[in-house]
Amino acid sequence: MKRLDSKSKFNKADTNGDNVITDAELDLQLDREERMLRIENNDKKEDQQRYMVWFSMVTVSGLIVVLLTDLISLERLDHISGIAEMWLLSNMGIIGSFIASSIWKGKA
Repeated sequence: MKRLDSKSKFNKADTNGDNVITDAELDLQLDREERMLRIENNDKKEDQQRYMVWFSMVTVSGLIVVLLTDLISLERLDHISGIAEMWLLSNMGIIGSFIASSIWKGKA
């Protein structure tokens, strides 16, 4: 008969307390661990998405403030206008897709 170490993480798989871990009990324990890992990974992924959207919102707001004030001379605005347009469009796309996906998830 095989025995587990007293400190083994699979000891908690013995749900009925008979000191025998069946395949069903082991599968149930492994499924629980896998589900917890998926939940943790999804939580980390959602945190990273929120950080990315916050960064985009701050930089878009900062660029708008810079463009609307006299911080940059009119001669230099011609040089950065192409970059600024693409920067604003791409970051607004990130923000918009995040908001749309959040609304879609909420309704589904």
